[in-house]
Amino acid sequence: MFVRVVKVERHSEDIATIHINANFNPLPGQFAMVYVPNYEEIPLSFSSERTFTVKAVGETTRALIEIKAGEWLGVRGAFGRGFRIRDNALIIAGGIGIAPLRFLYKKLLENNYKVRVIYGAKSSDELIWKDFENAVYATEDGSFGFKGTVIDLVEREKLENYSAIYCCGKSELLKRLYKIFEKRLDPDLVQFSMERYMRCGIGVCGSCVLENGMRVCKDGPVFTMSELKSGI
Repeated sequence: MFVRVVKVERHSEDIATIHINANFNPLPGQFAMVYVPNYEEIPLSFSSERTFTVKAVGETTRALIEIKAGEWLGVRGAFGRGFRIRDNALIIAGGIGIAPLRFLYKKLLENNYKVRVIYGAKSSDELIWKDFENAVYATEDGSFGFKGTVIDLVEREKLENYSAIYCCGKSELLKRLYKIFEKRLDPDLVQFSMERYMRCGIGVCGSCVLENGMRVCKDGPVFTMSELKSGI
């Protein structure tokens, strides 16, 4: 269906949150296939019930962050499997990976659950939100919070104290987190939000199949570490 853009919230030159006038009743971690007129359709995670938070990395995402209030988008969804919500949670995000985790964070607080956030990016400009409670931030250039990486902060954390750990970011970050977790944690307690190229969003085309045969669009995009079995 087509929806109207009601507001575009610019966070930086390359990052924006698009507010729409429809609620697809998504769960945190689910995504939609979003069509920008005259461009291709792309998968985007919901950053709330009525928003998508996007970083411009190509022509379509650039057109999306430059869209104006009052213009139209095509949206199909919500699709996929979202996060399984638990109390006493740790959220770990790198860069634009904070988008679906922001949605999760708010749901956890609505349930009065305990939650801690580890969030990092290259610089302060790429830290989209700096208002998380019980949070620690990292920037590679030291422009905000700890000077270093998300991995540096994770290695200092007492991971065994948490009942659920939620992760989203670039594949390099997720692979490193997997290696840290695999010898220390119950793999069913760790959930990864995965990204892959998608064409259909409903499990038909096969473009997003992982090494283990699971489809990111249909079986994910959220997987437990035990489901991935190093096919991350």
